[in-house]
Amino acid sequence: MVKLFYKDEYATIELDDEVPCVKLTLQGVPRFSEHYQLVQVKRLELMHREIGNFEILHMLTDSRAAGPVLNEDVDFFKLNILPEMERVGIRYLAVVMPTGKLTRMTVQEMVADANTTEARTFDDMRQARAWLKSKTAVMN
Repeated sequence: MVKLFYKDEYATIELDDEVPCVKLTLQGVPRFSEHYQLVQVKRLELMHREIGNFEILHMLTDSRAAGPVLNEDVDFFKLNILPEMERVGIRYLAVVMPTGKLTRMTVQEMVADANTTEARTFDDMRQARAWLKSKTAVMN
């Protein structure tokens, strides 16, 4: 079952307990950097709330309709969000890639420095969910 946690014109954050994962769906571009950062902090908020309720919790980002973000937003993700995901034990991050080349390169840059979290990119939501589910099955 998918449960809505946060929604605005740029982002939807949900808990998908079938995978299980925190799913972030992005649409267009954030209004400004503080908006981007708020969305990422909200994602961490849900992660912190739910991580104890599952043997393993994954992250899933649907960037198919996302536009580019500023360099400071990339840095914010790399310096704050990804390290916090790793600190609490997130081991798998699946990203469904946008179609725009610039945004694709930005996404790849954002996850390139992952240490303990394995980040994989996909062109299709079905593949991304299947990969995360397969990681859950291995753990059980």
